[in-house]
Amino acid sequence: MGCYGIGPGRVMGTIAETLSDEKGLVWPESVAPFRIHLLSLGTDEKSAEVYQDLVSAGIEVLYDDRDFSAGQKFAESDLLGIPYRIIIGRRSIESGMAEVKYRADDKIDQVPFEGLTEYFLEK
Repeated sequence: MGCYGIGPGRVMGTIAETLSDEKGLVWPESVAPFRIHLLSLGTDEKSAEVYQDLVSAGIEVLYDDRDFSAGQKFAESDLLGIPYRIIIGRRSIESGMAEVKYRADDKIDQVPFEGLTEYFLEK
């Protein structure tokens, strides 16, 4: 007897095989475990505020507030392959803009903190 069904294991394997680059996995938004990877670079208060705003709007967010270097957080974020990465650091606080990076094509947008939720609800 054999089973020829398509289950989660086969789907994940196919995604990993076909949607990867030299940095790691690139999840399509439709099946990604989270839509956003929020990286706090020593600005936990503002990052927590942004996290709460996004979650209360129904957006799935993985919040990384670990005490690791920025480079290590960026590398791990690329490996995870979550579709969008929001970076909030000292420069973001000074400019009033969060850096939003789209994983699939490395496109980077500067988005005002007040408009982040709307930015993702419109996409």
